[in-house]
Amino acid sequence: MAHIVGVLVWILIGVATVGAELRWINIERSTVTLHIFELGARRSVATNHIIEAPLEEGSLDDTKTPHLALVINLGQLRVIDPGRSANERQSVLAQMLGPLGLDAYRFSRVVYHSLAIDQVESGVWLVQGELEMHGRFLPLNLHAVRNGDRFTGTTTVSPTAFGIPLMLGSTQISNEVRVDFDIVLEAP
Repeated sequence: MAHIVGVLVWILIGVATVGAELRWINIERSTVTLHIFELGARRSVATNHIIEAPLEEGSLDDTKTPHLALVINLGQLRVIDPGRSANERQSVLAQMLGPLGLDAYRFSRVVYHSLAIDQVESGVWLVQGELEMHGRFLPLNLHAVRNGDRFTGTTTVSPTAFGIPLMLGSTQISNEVRVDFDIVLEAP
């Protein structure tokens, strides 16, 4: 974990010291939402689990060569799951964070940072980056739509690529987790 924090601090310091226009992410207004599907479930019917993953911190170097960094603390995850009791939601969260899931005791944060950001059309960015989760860094590219100081989009993540089992308790889940994001910058 110290390595992850060190890398993030190095990135933020490096960005700030080269005359960048560093903008902080408004973590109160930004959202990251995970949609986890049970194996074989029809996506058009319903998402089986909806998880809010609040940002702990984040920044954007908002210049001609932009750079993005985001951090999620797994201890802040919340299971939303409409129609499930508070006890059922707590059980899902405990299984998800436990040693057979995200193993949040050993890997308490998820970190994403960009390697390159290119505007591919008006208001649409291709963000090429790395996601660090469960002790592994893997490439994760996504498209983000920019509207002023707000960036929205959807991407998918494969849990098994990060060494995370496809079981949530006794339920097998899909190897594709949809991630919706709505990132809002602090006012300049």
